[in-house]
Amino acid sequence: MKVIFGGGKLLDEKQLELYSETLFMVLSGAARADLNIEKVEVTRIRDILKNKLDRDFTEEEIQLASEVDLFETAPIQKYVAKASHILSVEQRQNVLQATLEVFMSDGHMGVLERDYFDSIVNALHLKPSEMLQL
Repeated sequence: MKVIFGGGKLLDEKQLELYSETLFMVLSGAARADLNIEKVEVTRIRDILKNKLDRDFTEEEIQLASEVDLFETAPIQKYVAKASHILSVEQRQNVLQATLEVFMSDGHMGVLERDYFDSIVNALHLKPSEMLQL
């Protein structure tokens, strides 16, 4: 998080680290968006992280991240908004697509999930035409 709020240029490695962190935090937030963390969502998050980041997380790690308030000093939307200026369009599209996949993993998207999704869409600063490419 220091990289985002501190400013400065990022190397490709740092940008990838930022993408990984953003994806993990947004998906963890997605799991708890409706206040009911379902096993199917946690499993889907683990699969997405493995596929997109080639990193293995246990369901317990994801569950814990979903239960802990990672943003004691700033809401997730503020963090994502700052990150969106650094992340590529493709990385931002991946975050949004993955969030949608988590929400749809249990077959429906509730009101609280829609609210969270909308807030992440706004924070990612994607144009409607960029969202059509999901």
